[in-house]
Amino acid sequence: EPDAAFMTDSGPPQWPEVLETAGVRGSDTGSAYTIDTVTLPASTPWNSVFHFGDHDFFPNGDAAVCTIEGEVWLVSGLDDGLQKVRWKRFAAGLHQPLGLKIVDGDVYVLGRDQITLLKDVNRNGEADQYRCFSNAYQTSPAGHDFITGLQRDNEGRFYFASGNQGICRLSPEGDKLEVLATGFRNPDGLGLGPKGEILAAVQEGDWTPASMLAEVKPGGFYGYGGPAAGKSERELPLVYLPRGLDNSCGGQVFVEGEKWGLPAGTPIHLSFGAGAAFAVIRDTLLPGQAGVVPLPGDFSSGAHRGRFHPVDGQLWVTGSAGWGTYTPDAGCFQRLRYTGAPVTTPLAFEARENGVLITFSQPVSADRLPAADWFAQAWSYRYGAAYGSDEFSVRQPDTAGHDVLEITSVHVLEGGRRLFLEIPQLMASDTLHLHSRSRGLLAQDVYLTAHKLSPAFTDFPGYTMVAKTSAAVPVAPALPEEKPMPVKWEEGEPGRNLRLQATTGLQYAEKELEVKAGERISLVFENPDVVPHNWILGAVGSVERLVEKANRMIAEPGALARHYVPDSDEVLVHTRLVEPAKSTTIHFTAPAAPGDYPYLCTFPGHGMIMRGVLHVK
Repeated sequence: EPDAAFMTDSGPPQWPEVLETAGVRGSDTGSAYTIDTVTLPASTPWNSVFHFGDHDFFPNGDAAVCTIEGEVWLVSGLDDGLQKVRWKRFAAGLHQPLGLKIVDGDVYVLGRDQITLLKDVNRNGEADQYRCFSNAYQTSPAGHDFITGLQRDNEGRFYFASGNQGICRLSPEGDKLEVLATGFRNPDGLGLGPKGEILAAVQEGDWTPASMLAEVKPGGFYGYGGPAAGKSERELPLVYLPRGLDNSCGGQVFVEGEKWGLPAGTPIHLSFGAGAAFAVIRDTLLPGQAGVVPLPGDFSSGAHRGRFHPVDGQLWVTGSAGWGTYTPDAGCFQRLRYTGAPVTTPLAFEARENGVLITFSQPVSADRLPAADWFAQAWSYRYGAAYGSDEFSVRQPDTAGHDVLEITSVHVLEGGRRLFLEIPQLMASDTLHLHSRSRGLLAQDVYLTAHKLSPAFTDFPGYTMVAKTSAAVPVAPALPEEKPMPVKWEEGEPGRNLRLQATTGLQYAEKELEVKAGERISLVFENPDVVPHNWILGAVGSVERLVEKANRMIAEPGALARHYVPDSDEVLVHTRLVEPAKSTTIHFTAPAAPGDYPYLCTFPGHGMIMRGVLHVK
C-alpha cells in the first residue's frame, strides 16, 4: 500500500544552489530616468537560458521571474545598489511561460498549455506542488499563437492575450473563459489599469497596417483577419506606432504610486522590437485617441513585461530575444529608475481643427518654444491584406509620403502648463508627429493619432479663422484587393512527386530535398500553419541576398500580388503565397548543374530562419 505521507509531504529541495550576481546602476545625471541592470547568472548547473517571459513581486520586494524555456526563479536583493542579487531556482518544466502573477504568496504561471499554480508548501524556496489552475483556453500548435501576459483585477479575475482567441478574461476559479475582443495580431501581453481599462498592442502585418495600441472594448474587433474574420467593421486603435518607432510591441503597465516622476495611472507602453518604453497620453476631448512620448533609455533585450516595485516604486522590465528585435542581449531584467530630476513632458492633448493643445507636467518657458522650433508632419495607413502599409499622404491618399504642416504660432497658456500649436491646415490623420528643438523637454518627439478633430481652439490672442486649403479625405482608406499574379510553374508537364510541408516555428518540415540534375519534378507544398508561406528556390549561394531583397519588400506596393517573391535573377523557381490550411503544386525541371541550391520562404520576416537545401546530384 502506498505511503500517503510520502506521496503528499514536501521533500528536501531539488535545487539548493543559490547563485549570486552584482548589478550595474545607470548614471544619476543627465536625465530624469536611467536604467539599472540586474546581471544575469553566467551559467547554472542546469544550463539555463534566460529568455524572460514575465515577472512579479512579493510584498517584500523579492521577485519571481519565468523564462520561456520553462523555469521560474526567485530573485532577491533587488535593493538600491543591486550589489548582492541572489537567484534560486523555484520551478522547471513549464511550457513556454509568457505570463506570471503572484497572488497571496503563490505563483501563477501562464503557459501555452495552462495556467499552473505553483505552491511552496514548506516555504523552502522551491515549488512543491504544480497544480493546473486552468486550461479553459484553447491551445494552438501554430508557431505564432502565443499566450501572453497575466493580469488580475480586484474581483480576482485573470486577463491574458491569446494569438489564437483574442483578449481573454478568466473567472476567479479558473473554470470560465470570456473572449472580450478579437482581431489582434500576435499580441504580446496586455495592461490592466486602475479603473479597469485594458490596453493591448499588436504587431504590424497582414490586416494590421502598423503596430498599434488599442483600448479593449467588449465585443470589439480590431482588424486582424480582415473580411475572412466575419466582421464588417473594425475598432480603430488609440495610437499607431510607426515602424521606425516600434516595429514589434510588448506589453503595457500603468504607473503606480508617486515615486516615478509621472502621475499614477499613466499608461506605459513597452516595445519588444526597439527595447524601449513610451508614456501614453490621451486626447482629453476625444478619449478614443492617444499619443506616445518616448522615454529615455534603451533596454538590452526586447521588452516583454513591466511591473512597478512595491518598495522602491520604480519600473522593472523583463525581456528576451528570440523574435525580431534590435536589442543586443538574449534576455534582460532591468529597472527604469526616476532620478529625481524635473520631468517636463506632455501629459495630455487635444487635437483641434486648427492645431494641438498640449498639457505639460511642468510649466514650459515661452522664450524657448517659438513656432520656428517646432515641426509637424502627418500621414495615414491603409488597411488590407498586404504585410503592413506604407505611410500615405493625408491630402493625396493615393501617394506615399508625409504632409509637412505649417505651425503658424505657438501660444503659452496657464503659466506654461499648456501650449497651443496653431496648425490651421491640420487634418484628421492616423499619425501626427510633432518635433521640438527644445532641450528642456523629456523627449523632443510626440506621436499622436487624430482620427477626429475637436472644434477649433479660440482662446488665445489674435485668433482668426483660417479656411482649409484641402478638402478632408477619409482616414486610412482600405487597400483595393490585389489580384494574385499567375505562377507559370503551376502549369506544365508533371514529373516525379516531391512533398514539402511548412511547420510551426517558421520552419519547413523537410529541410533537405534531393533530385537529379535536369530531373522533372512536381513539388506539392502544403501549409498547415496559421500564417502564409511560399517556397523559393534560389541560385547556389544566393540565400542571404534573397533574404535582404525580401525584407525590403515589406509594404511595397504590389508585393502581396507578387506573392512576396523578390525581383531577382537568382530566383529560379517559386510557388504562389500559400494561405493557412492550403496547398499548391508546381512543376519544374531541376537545375542542370549539380550543387546545393537554397530554398526559403520570403514572406516578410520568415526568410531569416525558414530555409532548406535542394541537393542536385
